Amino acid sequence: MDKMAKSEAVLVIGAGVAGIKTSLELAEAGHKVYLCERKPSIGGALIQMDKWFPDNHCSLCQMLPTLNRDKSDQFCLRRGVNHPNIELLYNTEVTELQGKAGDFKITLDTRSTGVDSQLCIGCGLCAEVCPIEMESQFDEGLGRRKAIDLSNPYATPHLYAIDWEKCTRCGECVSKCPTGAIQLEQKESIRQLQAGAIILSTGFEEFDPRLATQYGYRRYPNVITSIELERILSPGGPSYGELIRPSDSRTPASIAFLQCIGSRDSRRDYCSSACCMFAVKEATLIKQKWPQADVHIFFMDMRAFGKGYHRYYEHARDALGVQFTRCRVPVVKEDPRNHDLMLTVASEDDRPVKRQFEMVVLSVGQTPAPEFNELCQVLGVETNRWGFCQTRSLSLVETSREGIYICGSAGGPKDIADTMVEAGAAACGASKWLGSPAIRPTDKEPMEKPAEEPAPKTAVFLCGCGGEIASTLDLESVAEHLGKLPGVVHVETVPYLCRSEAFEAVRKRVKEHKGNRLVLGACTHISGQMLDELTTRVGLDPALVRVVNLREEVIWVHRDQLEKALAKAKSMLAMAIEDIRQQDCLPTSPMTVTPNALVIGGGVAGMTAALSIARHEIEVCLVEKSSELGGNLKDVYSTLESGDTRASLRDAIEQVQKNPRIHRHMDSEVVAANGYAGNFRVSIKGKDESINTVEAGAIIVATGGNEHRPTEYLYGQNQQVITQLELEKRLFAGELDSGGLRSVVMIQCVGSREKDRPYCSRICCSQALQNALKLKELNPGIEVNVLYRDMMSYGFKEAHYTRAREKGVRFIRYEPDRKPEVRQDGERLTVEMIEPALGGTLRLEPDLLILSAGVIPGDNRTLADILAVTLDEDGFFQEAEEKFRPVDFVKDGIYVCGLAHSPRGIEETIAQAQAAARRAVSLLTSKQLAAGRVISETVQRQCRKCEMCISVCPYGARAKDDETDEIVVREALCQGCGACVVACPSGAAKIRGFRDRQVFALIDAAF
Repeated sequence: MDKMAKSEAVLVIGAGVAGIKTSLELAEAGHKVYLCERKPSIGGALIQMDKWFPDNHCSLCQMLPTLNRDKSDQFCLRRGVNHPNIELLYNTEVTELQGKAGDFKITLDTRSTGVDSQLCIGCGLCAEVCPIEMESQFDEGLGRRKAIDLSNPYATPHLYAIDWEKCTRCGECVSKCPTGAIQLEQKESIRQLQAGAIILSTGFEEFDPRLATQYGYRRYPNVITSIELERILSPGGPSYGELIRPSDSRTPASIAFLQCIGSRDSRRDYCSSACCMFAVKEATLIKQKWPQADVHIFFMDMRAFGKGYHRYYEHARDALGVQFTRCRVPVVKEDPRNHDLMLTVASEDDRPVKRQFEMVVLSVGQTPAPEFNELCQVLGVETNRWGFCQTRSLSLVETSREGIYICGSAGGPKDIADTMVEAGAAACGASKWLGSPAIRPTDKEPMEKPAEEPAPKTAVFLCGCGGEIASTLDLESVAEHLGKLPGVVHVETVPYLCRSEAFEAVRKRVKEHKGNRLVLGACTHISGQMLDELTTRVGLDPALVRVVNLREEVIWVHRDQLEKALAKAKSMLAMAIEDIRQQDCLPTSPMTVTPNALVIGGGVAGMTAALSIARHEIEVCLVEKSSELGGNLKDVYSTLESGDTRASLRDAIEQVQKNPRIHRHMDSEVVAANGYAGNFRVSIKGKDESINTVEAGAIIVATGGNEHRPTEYLYGQNQQVITQLELEKRLFAGELDSGGLRSVVMIQCVGSREKDRPYCSRICCSQALQNALKLKELNPGIEVNVLYRDMMSYGFKEAHYTRAREKGVRFIRYEPDRKPEVRQDGERLTVEMIEPALGGTLRLEPDLLILSAGVIPGDNRTLADILAVTLDEDGFFQEAEEKFRPVDFVKDGIYVCGLAHSPRGIEETIAQAQAAARRAVSLLTSKQLAAGRVISETVQRQCRKCEMCISVCPYGARAKDDETDEIVVREALCQGCGACVVACPSGAAKIRGFRDRQVFALIDAAF
């Protein structure tokens, strides 16, 4: 059994984007992570997509560490994840669980892929000879693949696997494989391991639209799903990014998106949360590339509730011309003459109108995988009535079993940003059950520069790749050419460089010839952990090793152009040799870390973050501007899904007050700050105007937000007009005579989704549903009318929306350009609006008018300037990246959570605070921060001290040394982006590995 000391290991089940993120969080903290995936490759559903909303780019690599970054491969995560603390377990499922939190004993069953990963070199010859062709699951059936093939074409190394359901065991692949890697009778293996905690990140499956027969999916060729469209639009997809429809490979002139397929119906009365924005994104991509296309989205509610989503939706509608029609299409019919699709939709006057489109896209919802329920039974965790994992009150990540956590769509439909937050929160929760991690790579002594730099001596090894390279490339000619180059002391050809015995041969030859540089001519297989192992065994700094991809970049490109292939191989290898010949192996300067945290804000976000950090035996300074803890939570009595919050508030305040590691500064505010990640100095002004200076390695901004105070609808002029928060207080304090109320009207989007605040406040619809249901509970005969634009009852909140309608709550939609009008007629209120279904004027006379007032940011500008971080256009703090770094700032060491970031509910705020705390803990438990290999430097004799490089550095990595008056680089913070090099007018700013002489020498070597 693999037993880690004190169970510092964690098992992560599911290697989609949630599993990768939570694994990296824990691996960065030094914990051993077993990342278990039931499929032959990682990435989940996200790996099939190219771009995300609301920025239309990828940024998957933003999940990679920015501090101590060279511990993991700094490459595209589509290729895979490589971290020394993460062990990937492909084709593996959990079959048994014993023990308890802190000491779980897990049995894993690894299914055979039919291909030995230790022998497979990814040459693809097996797929070439395989006679069985089948639909490509990766391309959603739009492309073809073989029975033995790659499950993820992006992954490196290329590891092939057999689809046993399609394989005929003909043996053609076995006889063709040059390494004997294919074993048709390979057996399954059982493994046991021990872990302190388990995280479920199994993701979702798309709803199968064949179950919704009215839409003709798989009967009509031009009816496709949203994920199929994603593959069509992908440059790596079956049509290489060209928008074509399946029936005739013609670009469709008109496209209809149908929303809520497999969601918000009688069987699945939940919202899949991401489908609306997914459709808007795909429509945006289409209109940007094919502006003449007629694109329509048919929807019930446009749920653009995330940060930046409403602006994105408005841009698609107003700037790009995407048409949005509020209508649920009941049926799709095909015109057999041309395979166009006929839709029956409602016109503006509610008459049925037939519309014809050349392609229809079904926005399918998220459902649990069929095997998910069985896994939950094995783990002993509860599921809800829809089959997703049940979580505890006020938590999005805690399951019913202690020590087991979830993140992402395992707990319910999510988009990427919320998944990333939950991944961090789950890692935070799991870490409390884990023992102290082993020594982290950054705890080692820094490398020292030798007294005298030895002359470059380069050893070159060329891989024959089982004949795949050697049969096309004259390696003897290549070796002869390379042996004449400056600094080359040895050139050797080996059959396979990816074998353990080859590693030993390389080590011996390098030692024999006293080599201090290494160039490998091989393939993509030499990457990741394999390259790390080889580099370690040889004993060279990774900066002095280069891999030239002869197979994919030379042989496979120029199979029929042997002379060009030979010349190209010689040039590429010569460039690599010259590159590392010019490479200086300079020591970097690690930075020490002050192991204390500063949390700004004492609301639910700040208290949660402080408690989460203190749990790791870290001192926390908690700054609160008022005299009481609790923030906005003091005015919240319950939530839609978790019920009463008062006990939780009291418990949190008590825990903070009693925790000896949390030092509270009440009636105080931050007035100055300087420093950088790991070493901040912050000045705090107290109530008595005294200044207290504290040192902290990390800062968390949790300053909250405020309720918008309406200036319309007679608020403040009539006592019958109140906000949802004021109604909630009266309901729970017993100050409202609900039995005496005859009618209540609620108006949504007051102060949100308007010109001045073009964002959704996210929580207002939930507040309205909660209070409407409470009123109905207290007085079933009361008339409750909710005047809304779009009900943002995403996820499982949709079930409460359904329940409210069943209880008799009426929901009446209004348009933003025709808002309800409120008048006071004597002692009575009158609300008038245009009723969209009937087209006439609706007049209501409520006893109470409730305004769903939006969330507005606090006065964040002063604090943002003090911390040198940015705000978004709405005044909330701007995170580093919307999807994959939702709690980070660009400036490392400072994190954000709660309403300071954007509007969100209490459960979401708690999760984001836990995610921010996890990020801070990873930093604070590092004894020192190591620099990456590619960092900037300053040539002091050329520097003019203009400080332009300081002003353009987004990471705060450059500063002026007051003692020496020199511009210095804080190496551990530098990301090697090169902004300083571009800005420097005197050429004093350089990037190591890209100095002028090195780059020019590399170019000269190519010719």
